[in-house]
Amino acid sequence: MKNSLLRAAVGAAGLLALQCSTVTAQTNEFYKGKTLTFLINFTPGGPTDFEARLAARHIVKYIPGAPTIVPRNMPGGAGIIGLNWLGQVAPRDGTAMGFFTGAASKSAMGDPGIKVDITKLGFVASGPGTSVAYIRKDVPPGINKPEDILRAKDFWAGGLSPEADKDVRIRMQLDLLGIPYKYISGFRGSAEARLALQRGEVNMTAESMPTYRASIEPNIINTGEGIPLWYDPYDDGKEFSTPPEAANIPAEHFPAFYKRLKGEYPKGEMWEAFRVVNNVGTLFLRTLHLPPDSPPEAMAALKDGLLKMQQDEEYKAEAMKAMQYVPRYVTDKNTEEIFVRTMSPPANIRAFLRDYIEKGQKDNGRR
Repeated sequence: MKNSLLRAAVGAAGLLALQCSTVTAQTNEFYKGKTLTFLINFTPGGPTDFEARLAARHIVKYIPGAPTIVPRNMPGGAGIIGLNWLGQVAPRDGTAMGFFTGAASKSAMGDPGIKVDITKLGFVASGPGTSVAYIRKDVPPGINKPEDILRAKDFWAGGLSPEADKDVRIRMQLDLLGIPYKYISGFRGSAEARLALQRGEVNMTAESMPTYRASIEPNIINTGEGIPLWYDPYDDGKEFSTPPEAANIPAEHFPAFYKRLKGEYPKGEMWEAFRVVNNVGTLFLRTLHLPPDSPPEAMAALKDGLLKMQQDEEYKAEAMKAMQYVPRYVTDKNTEEIFVRTMSPPANIRAFLRDYIEKGQKDNGRR
């Protein structure tokens, strides 16, 4: 594939050849005798926390000097407090690394609570992923295949927060397709949204791949209660492609679904805004950062350690046992360039996003 991030997704061999510094893993013992804090911007027990702690347990084997790694949760502000702390307060000596979810989303959409420029942080890696939109089959007049949603009537799309990139994507996907719907948000977590769908309080929502595989697929899709509609694609700015973890889902990625039904991709500001929001929820679902001006030796050691960790069979086995999913981390320069570009959308697109979020806040729960 053209996109280096996608090449990373199907095999780490190419990425292992990428060098982030002239300092090699064999000679770089920057972390010897040091303690490295993994700063997690969400509460204990959630997917971000689990993936960070999983990485902390296994990456230490691949960082020369074997530092002590201490996970530290700093939730609040939908992930913003941890981001601001890393950029403004954290020591810049390589001993604190942010393991974030949603930081890219909040930054790209211009959340006023963010006090730092995320592109000035050290880009260690992205943790790509995807989300799957799914719907109850009993939505009138009946949903048996994804294109039946074009005939759907009087249904509720549910989410967690009007500001969340996942909510914004759901709304934009329906709006781009021209499908009338009602929107309700504010569920405290994925489990609560899933139960609301099973009770018929909402009819459609979306979930990230770990939860989709572990809970949605066995309990809603395989039981015949619902069907997947589409999933979010990878987008390198030139072409859309299927994330590896979505390869066997019986649906298409959203742009392919739209093009099959409409004959071409959408045009206009909403489409351009959607591509920004799609990237922050897929290529940059998770992002790992060092504070500004951190030592290059620290960056080199962490990038190399992440790449090697992904070949560790114990790491993969533990992830599969817990989540039916192995988190991946991508460290190459091209991905960093896409990250910087995504975090700096044109002013009109950022303004569109802020207005669209405000509209979602007003429409939330209205019949």
